[in-house]
Amino acid sequence: MRTPKVKPPLEKIVQYAICEYLKFHNYFFWRSNNIPVFGMNNGGKRTFRTLPKYTPRGIPDIIMVRKGKFIGIEVKRLGAKMREEQTVFRQNILENGGNYILAYDVADVVRELNDIENQL
Repeated sequence: MRTPKVKPPLEKIVQYAICEYLKFHNYFFWRSNNIPVFGMNNGGKRTFRTLPKYTPRGIPDIIMVRKGKFIGIEVKRLGAKMREEQTVFRQNILENGGNYILAYDVADVVRELNDIENQL
């Protein structure tokens, strides 16, 4: 008898779980949604509006500030990879003294935050 494959949870489910963990532990954080809103063109077709000027692509899903340090948390579904603009944004954060967590589940965040806390 074959065991059915279990799909990893959706990214939005993992994001929600991480946010619930952070809220429970009283971290200062917010969800960042960097997807432009929909608009309607003259024909009534839904289209994406352009991002406002100076809004970079690749912003992490969750933003935190802990003891004066910036922490970006990018959430991915297991097996998914970061896009090029996310990799560039990550590099900019690290080069400017911030921290960056690539999380596939809550355990990744717990582990990385413990490491960051030990550095602060």
